[in-house]
Amino acid sequence: MAELVLQQNALGFEVHDGEQLVALYRALEELPRTESPKPCFAPIYTPSGGLITEYRPADHAWHTGLFFGWVHVGDTNLWGGPWYLPEKGGYEYVDHSHGIQRHDRFTRLDQGAWLGVEEELTWLDAEDRPLARERRQFRFGRCGQNKGYLWSIDTSIEPVGEKLVMEASRAARYSGLVLRMGPPFADARHLNSEGQEGHEAIMGQPARWVSAVGAAGGGVVMMDHPDNIRHPVTWFTRKNLLGTGLLMEGDLELNEGEQLVLRQGLAIVDRAVDGDEAQALYGEYLQALEIL
Repeated sequence: MAELVLQQNALGFEVHDGEQLVALYRALEELPRTESPKPCFAPIYTPSGGLITEYRPADHAWHTGLFFGWVHVGDTNLWGGPWYLPEKGGYEYVDHSHGIQRHDRFTRLDQGAWLGVEEELTWLDAEDRPLARERRQFRFGRCGQNKGYLWSIDTSIEPVGEKLVMEASRAARYSGLVLRMGPPFADARHLNSEGQEGHEAIMGQPARWVSAVGAAGGGVVMMDHPDNIRHPVTWFTRKNLLGTGLLMEGDLELNEGEQLVLRQGLAIVDRAVDGDEAQALYGEYLQALEIL
């Protein structure tokens, strides 16, 4: 079995499984300011080469595969697209409101049984003034007796000034780590750790993990670490979207010197997984973190 290989490129880095591309991380993509440019993974593939992600779809161009999106950070939109304006009862673009999650540098890119990447970023407001510093750490390995991939995604966010106020969308309340799925995951079947099925039932509910199964049988499981604030996290789910809704319970305020540390896992497999199998992958994720 070929080892996973990390390869740096002009956009960021790639993860390969032999000759198969697993994922591309776009850290330096130049995108319109109205999309609130942010590093992202797109495309992402299952071990057999099935496409999971959708990148900049026509309906929501600011959805860029797997990404961190924060809607209201003070007066700055770090999600992209229009804002929900309560006084107008709908979404509208707000001029000069879009910020950037700017990639600054990779501080580590390690090969090995588990690939490791560390990244530093700066959140900028519409005037390109720093709002926060962020450090991300990614690890990529195998799971399920080498039948899939297991990722860990850790981030630490710290204000630049005296206070950072993180608010969710005024309507849907989304914000956090989000996976926009495309064919054959465009009408994914969702299941969570509490036994709830379907994106409508899971939307707004707390759970340790949520899985999504594509039409061709591939599956992903997104996982929330027990050490996270507001664990088990509330989820934001639609038929083509899977994400944490960290701010659904309310806003978060970080004062100078404080940090918001978040840890999430992602399992990617070639076939549909049931509840027991998803729970086993969650246990494998927690066990892997103890070793790494």
